[in-house]
Amino acid sequence: MLDHFVDWGVTVGVVRSSLTELLGVLSDAVSPERVRFDDGSEPPTGQSPEAPVTVHAVAMNRVGRSRREGPLLDLELKVAVECHGPTQLDNMEKLLLALEQNTQYSVVSSGEFQPDEYDAGIRQGLGFLVRIPVGIRLDEPLGPPVTEPLIASTTVARRIHGRLVDVHNKGIPDAYIRPHSSAAAVVSDPTGHFEVLASADELQHFVVAVRGTEREVSADTSSLPVIIRWE
Repeated sequence: MLDHFVDWGVTVGVVRSSLTELLGVLSDAVSPERVRFDDGSEPPTGQSPEAPVTVHAVAMNRVGRSRREGPLLDLELKVAVECHGPTQLDNMEKLLLALEQNTQYSVVSSGEFQPDEYDAGIRQGLGFLVRIPVGIRLDEPLGPPVTEPLIASTTVARRIHGRLVDVHNKGIPDAYIRPHSSAAAVVSDPTGHFEVLASADELQHFVVAVRGTEREVSADTSSLPVIIRWE
C-alpha cells in the first residue's frame, strides 16, 4: 500500500510519464516499425490492434523509501515487451541493445522470474519483462494532518549492477550492500555480483557489511558494471 500522504492521481501521472519515456526508447530502436501499448481497451476505429511490438503493464510494486535531497517513494513498474511477425528476432535484438544502453531500465533475467511469471506476462510470440524505476518525491506533513492532497514530483532512478571483490579480485558472497541514495538493500550472490535500485548520481556512496564488519565505500557508477573493492 502506498504512503497515505501521496496523491494517487499525481502518482499515476508520474508512472504514466515514465512508461511513455520507455515507449519512446523502444519506438526509436525499431523505427519505422510500430510499437503499441496495449491497455486493454479497443483500438480507435480504423486502427489495427496488430503491431510488430506490443507492450503491456504487468505489475507495479513499492520498492521502499529513500532520501535523495528529500523524502522519496521508490516504485517499480514492470511491463512485458512482445515481438510478433517475421521481424520478431531482429526487433528483439534491437530492443535488448537499446535497453542495455539505457541503464535506468532493467531486463528481468531468466533466473529472476517468479513461478509462472513469464508465461503470465508474455502472452504470445517472443518477449521479455522490463523494470521501470519511478521515484515519487514526497512532501511530509510537519504539523497536523492535512486535508488536501500534497504535490508529488518525479526524479530519475536507475538500477546499478556490479560486483563486490576483495584485494585479490575474488567475488565476496553474502555481503550486505545498500546505497545511501536508497532504502533498498541487497545481498551479493555467490560470485559477488549484485543489483540495486539507486539514484541517477554517478558518484554513489554505499554501506557494505561483510561477515559482521560494516564500512562506507564510494564508487563511480558512470560505467557499469561497477566494481566495489573491500580492502
